[in-house]
Amino acid sequence: MQILDAYIQKFINSHINSSASDLMLKASSYPEWDMKTIAQQLVGKQIAKKKLPTWFQNNEILYPVRLSMEQCSSETTAKYKTTIINSGRGIDLTGGFGVDTIFLSKQSESLIYCERNEDLASLVNHNFKALNQHNCEVHVGDGVEYLKNLKKIDWIYVDPSRRKESQRIYRLEDCEPNVIDLIGLFFDKAENVLIKTAPLLDIQQTLRDLKSVKEVHVIAVNNDCKEVLYLLEKDFTGETQIFCVNLKKEHIEEFRFTLSEEREALNLYSEPLEYIYEANTAIMKAGAFKSIASKYELYKLQKNSHLYTSQNLISEFPGRIFKVKEVLNLDKKSLTKLPKKANLACRNYPHKVEVLKKKLKINDGGNKYIFATTIKEKQLKLIVCEKV
Repeated sequence: MQILDAYIQKFINSHINSSASDLMLKASSYPEWDMKTIAQQLVGKQIAKKKLPTWFQNNEILYPVRLSMEQCSSETTAKYKTTIINSGRGIDLTGGFGVDTIFLSKQSESLIYCERNEDLASLVNHNFKALNQHNCEVHVGDGVEYLKNLKKIDWIYVDPSRRKESQRIYRLEDCEPNVIDLIGLFFDKAENVLIKTAPLLDIQQTLRDLKSVKEVHVIAVNNDCKEVLYLLEKDFTGETQIFCVNLKKEHIEEFRFTLSEEREALNLYSEPLEYIYEANTAIMKAGAFKSIASKYELYKLQKNSHLYTSQNLISEFPGRIFKVKEVLNLDKKSLTKLPKKANLACRNYPHKVEVLKKKLKINDGGNKYIFATTIKEKQLKLIVCEKV
């Protein structure tokens, strides 16, 4: 295959910081090359550099169009999935670029990869070999139809995507395949089902739509919420455990709770004390607003502000921690004390950040943080902090 020629790979690597359009301008200098395909490989490799370092380091890898690269899992989130499903025989019904398939297959006896797009499936089959992953069987076609004729396996993995005609992406019924209608088939074929969804889907609604959900895993990478995973177990009737996971470079932040614990948690309230806490995005997405305060014995500033405070430092808190410098009212005299440069955030506040930034004449940056928020009932405050 021409694209894997060592000279072409060297050319791509030497232009790794160039744009696809820059390469297309060079097309006339290399008339024998398919520069459009080379540009596609460049874009894929640029995305892989951060998202898929194992792929990036391998010059035998072929990359699909940008959309497939943007939609695929990162290595970080794919590795995490192997802590949920890690044995037996499985099937990936919606294979895509095959990143999840590769990592899940590393822990499994065998795995069937299904993909409707024949060109993408062929490319992924090549990459399986390039990555020395030989226990993956590639099926070109509809994964659900293939599953209907398959003998019983141990688990099913599926990543439903938004239907083209649907503008809503808040419920599973807006996605394809519609896993709600397929649960009966899934449990006829396997004991466990792992469903990946985008963070925009409402978790509590999804739990109402599904059945036998044993675990929910809300996954953030460096405080950026990436995906939500639902582990279904046949005949499971217990309460769903919700795992909030923030995968950071230096360590993993994890917090676990149930919806009944969240409902029953009792919180105390206080004006800002010495420290302010902001839970990571996985916890916020999961809705553990009361549970997190109860677990770490923190005060909430107000019922809907979702900021927490304490007199003494709780260094193990899963999120950002700030040292309070000043708590200001919004009168003219108080506003003169505001730093000219700061990182502004609004939490349960009537104005958006951009509007308030202009009103307060604050520029972005610096080591100061300002939380515009509501404390007690309706008291608006500006909390000036420094990150711990």
